Amino acid sequence: MIVGVLRETAPRESRVALTPGNVRELSTAGLQVVVEEGAGRGAGFADSAYRASGALVVGDRTAVFERSDIVAWVKPPAFELASMPLRAGTTMVGFQDPHYRRDVIDRLRGLGVESVAFDSVPRDDTTTEIDALTTMSRIAGAVGYAEGRQLLSPQVRSRPVRALVLGCGAAGLAAIAAARTFDDEKPGAVGNRLEQEIAALGAGAGRFVPNQDDNAALLDLLATTPPDLIIGTAAHRGSRAPRLLEQASLELLAPGTVIVDLVAKAGGNCVATVPDTTVTLPNGVIVTHRSNYPTARPTAASRAYGAATAAMILCIASGQRSADGRARVAEAS
Repeated sequence: MIVGVLRETAPRESRVALTPGNVRELSTAGLQVVVEEGAGRGAGFADSAYRASGALVVGDRTAVFERSDIVAWVKPPAFELASMPLRAGTTMVGFQDPHYRRDVIDRLRGLGVESVAFDSVPRDDTTTEIDALTTMSRIAGAVGYAEGRQLLSPQVRSRPVRALVLGCGAAGLAAIAAARTFDDEKPGAVGNRLEQEIAALGAGAGRFVPNQDDNAALLDLLATTPPDLIIGTAAHRGSRAPRLLEQASLELLAPGTVIVDLVAKAGGNCVATVPDTTVTLPNGVIVTHRSNYPTARPTAASRAYGAATAAMILCIASGQRSADGRARVAEAS
């Protein structure tokens, strides 16, 4: 079996799907690896390191697709996959953005090309090794908090910032913990289950607010304790993100308030979010998103992502897919 590694083409993406260490691991397991020239450069991994690990480095992505049974990426390619020499039986492994790429995934399936999505791998004790989403979410939460804070006015940044984190998964807990690195106020945390309270307070939250579908608790919190910074992380993997910040919520916020919506690719927590864009609303509220916050730490993120990718590929190679839910085919829900 031959594994191909693409050079990322998504805007501002510097991660790589497999590191030279991962290539060595796969080679030891009997798999061949083909790497597109320059694939690891942005993360600090030279072509020579891949060759030393046993990979064949090729000059362009067409050669990767021609040779590979499994093609690995971090983010979906910016180029049209239809322009590549796709073969029935090929498997694409990586983040698939199934909420936005439903049609592409369906067309590939019609050609006999399978899309294995890290977005849809269930989070439980049986999926720890292949759970790339959790490791990337932790980095995204910390980076998103820092970058959102930087968008605040200098006057607000000169004092302890009051933040609110929506969602208490891996990204949310990382955002809560990030507040401590800036000596900010203990953030508020909003979740939909009371059992999340222990995790949120343990990460450094000052209070936990259980929010239901009507968002009444969140609206009350925004009206009584308006935050400077809101980090939206609430999402259930494989499903559309809950819309927590509707227009009524935005009208309660002061000019200069910053909303970082980490889950825009799943539909977004905020009604005003535009994927990969920073917008300023008429009332002065800033809403921002980009799809690759972990790329701010490309080497560490690539090592974490590569470990999950290698584990997933080994699962596929050994035939341990689908039956136990460890590697679900991407399905837009």
